[in-house]
Amino acid sequence: MKIPITLQLALLTVGLTGFYMMVGQAVPQKEVHPPEVIEIASDVSTAEMVEIGKEIYLGKGICSTCHTIGKTGSLRFPDMDGIALRAAERRQAEGYTAVDYLAESLYEPDIYIVDGFSSGMPAINKPPIGLTDQEILAVIAYLQTLGGSADVTMDTKLVYTGGAIGGGETGGASGEVVTAAVVGGSTVLDTYGCARCHDADSPLDPASPSLAGIGARLSPDQLLSKLYNHPGDDGLDQVTMGELATLVQHLADKRGEKG
Repeated sequence: MKIPITLQLALLTVGLTGFYMMVGQAVPQKEVHPPEVIEIASDVSTAEMVEIGKEIYLGKGICSTCHTIGKTGSLRFPDMDGIALRAAERRQAEGYTAVDYLAESLYEPDIYIVDGFSSGMPAINKPPIGLTDQEILAVIAYLQTLGGSADVTMDTKLVYTGGAIGGGETGGASGEVVTAAVVGGSTVLDTYGCARCHDADSPLDPASPSLAGIGARLSPDQLLSKLYNHPGDDGLDQVTMGELATLVQHLADKRGEKG
């Protein structure tokens, strides 16, 4: 009895499908898990943080995939040799410390692009890398040793973890900002055109509320809320976390005449 060609093709298809299903089941399946969090004790020394940070830099952080140390020539991303020295100068005019710059480069790498290079680095506190704040602090400790010496501790507050541009800390029992970055705050005011509507020093209020003495009228939390909910298409939706923290700090220090 001759089997019809259509039936032969059907049987062949079923046979091949079954074969590949058997092969697929026989191959061990690799289960993918999110990166393990590296537990860092709160009392580790700065020297220990450096070693942990180096381990993260070379491993979980995959920093060495793109960044070299001690190489020159045509590079896709900046070489890290001497980064501690360069970090101290990158945004010094805006009130940034070296730690401020390193933190921003890790949390928001597209904010400042080094001349001659392009954007493309992912924010390492987000997937797929997903470093924790503690792991990032350890990486910063390691980067400080590339051209300098580490001085951060596990108690160091970055602008992304409750600190402020310029090395100060926000918050505290009184709710006041501890230190100011006046130069940086003024730069943010100018960048986003705040002076077009708000007089920064005069108590007069011709069009919009004056900023004179605003730190005596509003707490840092209230200032932050006002900025977040600022009406109009003024570009404040483009402000970075670092700029926002600096601006809040700058305005909170305006505690003179209330206007």
